[in-house]
Amino acid sequence: MIEIKVTGIPEVLLELEQLTPAIRKGLQQGMGRALLRLTRYVKQSKLTGQALHVRTGRLRRSIHSEMQTTPIMIEGTGGTNVKYARAHEFGFDGQVGVKAHLRTIKQAFRRAIAPIQIQVSAHSRHMHLPERSFLRSALKELEQDIRNDLRGGIDDALR
Repeated sequence: MIEIKVTGIPEVLLELEQLTPAIRKGLQQGMGRALLRLTRYVKQSKLTGQALHVRTGRLRRSIHSEMQTTPIMIEGTGGTNVKYARAHEFGFDGQVGVKAHLRTIKQAFRRAIAPIQIQVSAHSRHMHLPERSFLRSALKELEQDIRNDLRGGIDDALR
């Protein structure tokens, strides 16, 4: 028969209890570094030509991240509030509504004419956007770096 005796449990628990705030702070710092790394990577690598090309910069400026903490959880989130980002991230195939607008015509029957404006009434059209992931793909590409940031935060706290 094998007998195992553990001594010093109260001391170990006390030491762990004292380490918990330091580990939590280290995790928060690691999460902050990971979120900063991810938003920077999305803006510089994904939204400046790799996945999507910049036209106005609105989508790139809208990329944000935030960290929420509770006594039992540290959560980092990132994303955008721009409506068309979802269609680029996941792709889109369907009907969209086009509002009534004015169109300037400079050519008729393939011949140049004096520019005139005509009214185009509201209508719908079929639209197909292929998937051009910039958030999910960045998260996957940086997965190991993010893990290292979190581990580094814990390691720093334990030193």
